[in-house]
Amino acid sequence: MSEEYATKGRLRGSGADIQRYSAILDKDNFQEDEPHWRRISKNCISLFQVLIDQDLKDLVAILQHYPRYTQWVCEHFRYAYGYSDNEADTDAASALLYLGEPYFSKQFVRNVVRKLPKLENPDLDELIQIIHNLSISHQQWHPIIVNYYLDLISKNIEILELHPLQKITITQPIRSIRHQQTFQYAAADRDAV
Repeated sequence: MSEEYATKGRLRGSGADIQRYSAILDKDNFQEDEPHWRRISKNCISLFQVLIDQDLKDLVAILQHYPRYTQWVCEHFRYAYGYSDNEADTDAASALLYLGEPYFSKQFVRNVVRKLPKLENPDLDELIQIIHNLSISHQQWHPIIVNYYLDLISKNIEILELHPLQKITITQPIRSIRHQQTFQYAAADRDAV
């Protein structure tokens, strides 16, 4: 097991090896017409719970190879608010949102967004790195992810109380990126659909 995963409770080193999971998924007697918890086997439920808790790369790779589980994962992700603080890989979170669009619920989208990297103690270098990542990846990322990072950047620029010229300089690479109208997932109730 890699050092990276040893301290974060993750499954393994890097990238998804679909063969690693196929023993569980191929044995599953998927029941599309059954209610949520009876649709898949207990082994698959456990597997997906662990993958939802991780950085989402393996989860997305599995859903790309086994798309029949996408709806189940999106429905189950609504419970992910109680999982660990493992942050999601941004590219994987974006891919999950694209895969899950037909099954969006407010809680599913909120829980994916909750897993995105945050800036707990704003640091100018970290903020510049986020701006750089957004500038090069915004066309591939789901609009919800782009909006999240635009808000995160704006909030942290205010917290850092930067000089107006410094704000202009560091935000130059993303000046043309705008919020996009997308799925509205804000709500006071946890399970709003």
